[in-house]
Amino acid sequence: MVRFAFIIPILLLLAACSDYGKIYKSKNATLKYNKAVQLYMKKDFARALPLFEQLRDIYARATDSLEQVYFYTAYSHYGLGDYEFASMFFKDFTENFTTSKRSVECAYMAVYCDYMDIGSHDLDQSQTLKTIGGLQTFINYYPESEYAQRCNNHIDDLRRKLQQKEYDHVKQYFHMGDFRAAVNSAKNTLKLYPDIEKKEELEFLIVKAQFNYAANSIEKKRLERYKEVLEYYHDYVYSNGSKGENAREAESLNEKAKDAIEKLKTLL
Repeated sequence: MVRFAFIIPILLLLAACSDYGKIYKSKNATLKYNKAVQLYMKKDFARALPLFEQLRDIYARATDSLEQVYFYTAYSHYGLGDYEFASMFFKDFTENFTTSKRSVECAYMAVYCDYMDIGSHDLDQSQTLKTIGGLQTFINYYPESEYAQRCNNHIDDLRRKLQQKEYDHVKQYFHMGDFRAAVNSAKNTLKLYPDIEKKEELEFLIVKAQFNYAANSIEKKRLERYKEVLEYYHDYVYSNGSKGENAREAESLNEKAKDAIEKLKTLL
């Protein structure tokens, strides 16, 4: 959310509310602060925030007052769902007020806002990885903090999103008929996330995609590629036994690959 988005509603509010307008224009810091906090407590963050913005300049050299203003400013952005700026102010708070009793809370809120700023699993993976790194850094610095377990939960959630994204790539390649890419993508996903919930399905998709890849190959390449089906099936059975959800179909593909291999051998 861009900060300039606040300008129009602020101007409308100033015109509509004469008391607020007078306080906004006033040079009385105490009056501004009391009104800002009052609005903040009412969760009227859109009107509280402009006053806190002014107070940051007024209290630039008053450490105690500035600490309060930074704290409220960060939470006002958070209350408005402006997680990018909220994170920035929470980070600034921890850097400027290192001895504050609120420093750990604000350090957590900074990484939590980064976490909240990430959308669904189809969005930018690099930002997700960066946020996971930030959450892990918090845990490393504050392992005994009340927020440490929350960070672990956020990391688990983000890892699931990354896993889902990789899984979606595999399925997309498969449905597009790019079976070799599906095989490679599934193998890479299992290497990156050996604990992925869809592990059995991905291992099966490797067998199925490789079979389709072999079946659609030129004749001189089929033998070699059908043999890879047998290897991938062996890996599937080693990992899942006969209890896998796709075990029967995987076995059927393995048998078909064996039959294809025997027929191809007779042509050599």
